Amino acid sequence: MKLDIQGHSGCDIAIVHEDNELFIHKSTHDAGYVPRLVNQANKQIAASRIEYQNIRVPKIFDVAQSDTSAVIKMEYIYSRNFIEHFEQAGFEQIKYLIGAIKYFIDLEIANSKMQTVPSSILTDKMADVARKVEKNIHLKDDDEAQELVRQSTVVMNGVGDMVMPVGMCHGDLTFSNILFNGNNYYLIDFLDSFIESPLLDIVKIRQDTAYLWSTLMYHKPFDKVRLSIISEKIDTAIDEYFTGKYEWYRKYYMPLQLMNFLRILQYGKEDKVIAYLKRVIAGQLAIINQPKTA
Repeated sequence: MKLDIQGHSGCDIAIVHEDNELFIHKSTHDAGYVPRLVNQANKQIAASRIEYQNIRVPKIFDVAQSDTSAVIKMEYIYSRNFIEHFEQAGFEQIKYLIGAIKYFIDLEIANSKMQTVPSSILTDKMADVARKVEKNIHLKDDDEAQELVRQSTVVMNGVGDMVMPVGMCHGDLTFSNILFNGNNYYLIDFLDSFIESPLLDIVKIRQDTAYLWSTLMYHKPFDKVRLSIISEKIDTAIDEYFTGKYEWYRKYYMPLQLMNFLRILQYGKEDKVIAYLKRVIAGQLAIINQPKTA
């Protein structure tokens, strides 16, 4: 049985029956992806040992790997995906979700340390993105994409050293990686990030609340107006909350969100996804480059 929502990593995800129980098997037969999937599993195992309010992490029972494949055996959670949840959720449930997201990220912040992230981390990552976009057969002759990368390079070169909390980070905190069970939320698909900072988790959740990224991977009919209204409500609450509390969020959210979408663009294949990414990146650059008021 396949799950409704698939990511872009190329992994296979299936519900399997073993000994009269249900489990999730996530697997890859891409030798290059094996270490990444195993690292994801280890990060999820570590997170499952921490107690969060209303946030849970499914247990991983086994990690089987070889040089060419890996299979992760994970606890099956009866749940809804984000679209099914939002189609039925009332005001109180949305409010509850907002509170759970704030609590989770604040706990990450409390367990992280303020550190200086050298400017080279961002500029080197930007250079890597530029190389991959140049080599991508779907993008190398795309003048618009190449110009967006050029403008983004200027932005990243101007950010400088960043002082922010570093330590705890889910790494891919999007709606497609949250399983919804009433007012309990299960986080899956932990991912290593180029900066292990809670700020990157705010970036990723707003990838959905502000930009509706995960809807591109959903292929069933749904109420787009309702989802947009709910997403905007969640996004406004998250943005206002962290804007009011943390200077590092106010200073570095936009360049890191720009980098987030550039890192997705570098692997772009589908015309629909590439067009979406170019539109979002162009909009972000317009905001970043607008004249600052006194």
